[in-house]
Formats: sequence, structure tokens, C-alpha cells
Amino acid sequence: MSVHLLRFLTHMGGWFVDIFVEYLVRVIARTIKRRGSGAWPVAQATVTSSTCPKATYGCNVAEVYYTYRVEGELYTGVNEEPFIYHHSGENYVSNFAPGREFTVRVKPGYPLVSIVREVDQNNSFVPSGEAAGVLKAK
Repeated sequence: MSVHLLRFLTHMGGWFVDIFVEYLVRVIARTIKRRGSGAWPVAQATVTSSTCPKATYGCNVAEVYYTYRVEGELYTGVNEEPFIYHHSGENYVSNFAPGREFTVRVKPGYPLVSIVREVDQNNSFVPSGEAAGVLKAK
């Protein structure tokens, strides 16, 4: 095997390892953020937009932006779902067309924190995962 081929394979292998490492870090962070959220009250959310930009480095991250109301006040959130393959992320966001409604969990006493949980959905359009939303609408 030539030195150039070996360098190429080593470099490409490192790139793939980086993707998997970032993916695992994101999955672990999501899991930690959602601890205890199963007991939080629910709210109906509405998708405002969704996208899965192609990553130039690391894993692809699908983003679903949504709004929800707590005691009449409007909040926004974002559900960030990591994917190793870009087409999987695109498939995920295709289920979140603007105007689509779904269920979120809202942190008691801190309504600007919301979590999307697959188990809370009464249909199958949320294929996997959950993430925290932390933005408040004006």
C-alpha cells in the first residue's frame, strides 16, 4: 500500500470517527436534558419551519422550529435531532410541515423550556428522539 493511499484512508477514517463522536455527544446531551420530563405537563405545539442543512463537518442535525402556548403566553422551541446520514435527517423533517401540530412537554415553573418526546405523540410522524427547546417568543 502506498504512503499516499494510507494517509488518505487514515484521514477519511478520522473524518467518519468525528461524525460518530459528535452524534454520540448530541444523543447523550439530549438524554440528559430530558431526564424527568415525562412528568412535565403537555402543550400542543405547531411547526413553524423545519430544515436539515447538510453538515460540512460532523453529523447532520435536523431542526424543527415550533410555537406553543402556556397560560395564554406564546413560546417558541426547537427540536434538534442528530443524524449520521443526511437523507435520514431530510426524511425526519419531511414529517414536520409548517402548521403540523404535535405534543411537547413543558418544564414546570419554566415554560420557555420544552421537550419533544416520541412517546407523547399519538401518531407515527415523529420517528425518533427528543431535544430541548429554549427560546421564548416576543
